[in-house]
Amino acid sequence: MFPVAKVAKITVACLLLAAVAGVIVVAISYLPHSIQQNFQGIELHMTGEDEYEILQILDIRIDGRIRYGIFSSFPQFEGSVEVSAFDFTLDGAQLWIPFMNGFSMGGGLSYPGLTHRGNSVVARVETLGTIYTNEDFSSLVIHLVTEWTHLGGYSYMGIHGNRVIVAPATDSGIALEILRYKNFIWSEELGILYMP
Repeated sequence: MFPVAKVAKITVACLLLAAVAGVIVVAISYLPHSIQQNFQGIELHMTGEDEYEILQILDIRIDGRIRYGIFSSFPQFEGSVEVSAFDFTLDGAQLWIPFMNGFSMGGGLSYPGLTHRGNSVVARVETLGTIYTNEDFSSLVIHLVTEWTHLGGYSYMGIHGNRVIVAPATDSGIALEILRYKNFIWSEELGILYMP
């Protein structure tokens, strides 16, 4: 039989080791992970459930870091998403995108810039759309903003239409498969593509 003092010392030592291991695991979870992806995507104009027009093939470059953190409410991506044929995305604008619901996310791709109005410089934001991807950015759908609605004052809301960029994809079969995987649905009644 072990003496009580020896058992207490072993218990305290085990608890200290467990606490140190826990602190290390939490600290490692907050280290950012690099994301660097280059791939091709397709811009589609959807006109029905499996009806579409291929508008263009695009090159997409993603460069940034993702932070998880065990106690974070959601992972966050900080970096740039550049899409060829959308010139305002190519100037290295930094983005911050929160992930939602585990492996899918809906973050707005907004690109700040400056424009001249008379003699003054006015800040503006150009928005590509909303991006849905997994945390390693191995596939993505960008639901493009196609028009703006004035909300009053200086506020505008982007309206998503039936144009999407799907990547990595070089043919429509793969693009439609990724759209289904990301849970995009065509509403025949409304004539729009949306994600519930």
